[in-house]
Amino acid sequence: MKLIKCKVLLVTLFVLTLIFTSTSFAEERSTLDKILDKGVLKVGIMLDFPPLGYYDDNGKPAGQSVDIANKIAEMLGVKLEIIETPGPSRISALLTGEVDVAISSLSITPARALAVSFTRPYYGDTSWIITKKDSVINNFEDIAGKKIGTIKGTTPEISIMEVVKNWENKPEFVAYSSNADALMALRQGKVDALAEAKVWFGQINSMFPDQYKLVGPPFYKELCGAAVRREDQEFLNWLNTALWTMTVLTQDMNDLNKKYFGIPLDDEVYWGLN
Repeated sequence: MKLIKCKVLLVTLFVLTLIFTSTSFAEERSTLDKILDKGVLKVGIMLDFPPLGYYDDNGKPAGQSVDIANKIAEMLGVKLEIIETPGPSRISALLTGEVDVAISSLSITPARALAVSFTRPYYGDTSWIITKKDSVINNFEDIAGKKIGTIKGTTPEISIMEVVKNWENKPEFVAYSSNADALMALRQGKVDALAEAKVWFGQINSMFPDQYKLVGPPFYKELCGAAVRREDQEFLNWLNTALWTMTVLTQDMNDLNKKYFGIPLDDEVYWGLN
């Protein structure tokens, strides 16, 4: 009787071990494997930041980031699902699993790299002051004592605050949740200027000719990469391979830069990518 009980116990333990091992294995499946299994890639993109991300005349997502996402999904052989992620929610959407990867104009910084892992850079930019054409702000120092709009949590916001932290007459900063809200505030006179990327100004200037000006010198230089969760090393490796292929082998990135910025990838604006 005791022998039978022992056998039953051993079989039970063996079955439980298999169950726990299978469960553990399932939990450890990589993000890359899950994407391939589901056949869907979820990409977070800022869609209020032209020409990198915006809605076209038909209400569909468009822009450089969207084209990159489409190419990556094509290389994976899966469908693309674009999820709009405004500036302040880009990293949180990634960490909560709402998106698999953020291709959303994220500057690569040591602070952000504590929360997410970045791919190789795919474009570079500089941050400037953007203000109305008739503004008295004609150089960077003129922002002293002025009201400056920023987009919450972005590198232009963080960097400009660092630059002026020791000024006697500091500007007053007003943070907005999106670029669209910040631009509306400038148009309505709620702020004197905005601190943002030069690439965004180019698109705004084409939408509203001769209404705004870029004031320098630039106060920050950045390189941007796609971001994944820190534990997604396999997916990160694959994305780096894909971006390297698009940049070096196929020249897709060069074509995209010409399409959206009118300049090739190796232009001085995109320093550090060669």
